[in-house]
Amino acid sequence: MPYIANSLVAKAKKVDKAETAMEVLRVAVARKPAVCVSVVSFVCSLVPDAAADIAAEAVKLTPQYTRQIARAAAKAAPAKIDEITIAILKVTNVKKHQMVYNTVVAAVPSLFRTVNQAVLAGGGSDSKGVITTVGSPIAALGADGSVADSSIIFPSTAPTPVTAAPGLDPARYNAP
Repeated sequence: MPYIANSLVAKAKKVDKAETAMEVLRVAVARKPAVCVSVVSFVCSLVPDAAADIAAEAVKLTPQYTRQIARAAAKAAPAKIDEITIAILKVTNVKKHQMVYNTVVAAVPSLFRTVNQAVLAGGGSDSKGVITTVGSPIAALGADGSVADSSIIFPSTAPTPVTAAPGLDPARYNAP
């Protein structure tokens, strides 16, 4: 079935590839849900611009394969890893967000900074389970991550640098 899905999408006109890929995914999952991961992998590599939508739709249709879908989509279209991550996070339960993030980062570890930037820029809503940042030191934060004490601020001057004279470490294995 993944091969047939791949050839149908490959034969589609360039303008219709994304739409064809989405329809092929829906039909394949309706007939046999277990093929969704391989279909996502094939289709995302053929139509990387639609990879985020395809992965999100696959997760909606077969949430039991969320981890495998996230991995397959990230590996098939690494250039769109940020969009894929955000799209999957938007359609999953808040409790699965960390699992999705870990899976995507593990699939393409060299792009973890891209994923981090996308996750940080993608939200301000805790109801969606997206990370938000605050401009306060840790001591000012409450247990829920909100600013509890606004009187605690970052220092305005840099700390004094510490200097030391070179010396010998007698515990070091190659010390003379």
